[in-house]
Amino acid sequence: MASTRSILENIFGMLGIIFWSFQLLPQAIDNYRAKSTAGLSYSMFFIWVLCALGFGSYGVVEELSIPLIVQPQIFGVLSMVCYLQCLYYGERTKGWWTLRRTMWAAVGAVCLMVGVQVGAVYATRAGIDNNVKGTVEAAGIIPILLLVLGFIPQYVDIYRDRSVVGVSMAFIAADAAGAMFSIVSLIFRTEFDLLATLNYCAVLVCDLIVVAFYVYFNKMNPGLARVREVGQKDLETGEGRENESAVVTIVEPEEKEEEGKEEHRRHLHLDMHGTTVPNHLHAEPVAKTMTMTATTGAASQVSLSSAHSNSTVAQP
Repeated sequence: MASTRSILENIFGMLGIIFWSFQLLPQAIDNYRAKSTAGLSYSMFFIWVLCALGFGSYGVVEELSIPLIVQPQIFGVLSMVCYLQCLYYGERTKGWWTLRRTMWAAVGAVCLMVGVQVGAVYATRAGIDNNVKGTVEAAGIIPILLLVLGFIPQYVDIYRDRSVVGVSMAFIAADAAGAMFSIVSLIFRTEFDLLATLNYCAVLVCDLIVVAFYVYFNKMNPGLARVREVGQKDLETGEGRENESAVVTIVEPEEKEEEGKEEHRRHLHLDMHGTTVPNHLHAEPVAKTMTMTATTGAASQVSLSSAHSNSTVAQP
């Protein structure tokens, strides 16, 4: 009969696998709803595809349980979907990446992922059979390094934009939850697994860094943002209820002063005879025109008076 520690290990381990299998699903859904991937790092998802290939081949070589082999495959497919979304919705690439090209690229990417994993499995087993030292360790450590490395381009984008834009916080929460459940599972494990512990702790720390950026830039200092998310109300088809859709507005620091001046000009205006005219910054030409009109009118009046006087004198 299984012990209590073994049961708890399997329960928390299964919860960790579930969260880590579908943690990128909220991100993919948000990208599709917003029709935008602005603020997301292309490199992050591409590196995670490579990471998933490493984890998948490692699980096959080590003959892990079926869920532990399937989980990297789901993670890899969702990472590839998010990467293709970046290409399809991205401002720099969406002109060339049509829907048809994106679908063909998805098919080719899946085939390539299968081929790379099969090759990695045979290469790792060949290293083990030939007693190459560090083969298994390298097969387990390289994916962990790639997983952590994938966060770095996103950190750079967040710091550059002074705001967490495009990153689904539901994805970050699911990723952190999967790491925490997996760590708890290892606590109940009879034999301590240092490599797995480092993997889960590294992911948890990386997720918490994104949360820290979000709190600091988006909540505590929103005025520092160079790229901002604005809520735009959309009607959801079929149900008639309103849904929030992410829209990205670029805010350049050097343009903030001009925006303030424009706002000032917009509120300061002169209304004459029901007609709105520009404020004092643009009112000079109007004043000159009025002066010229008045002068012209006066000159005309003088001319008329002179003509009237002449006609009066000419009368018998």
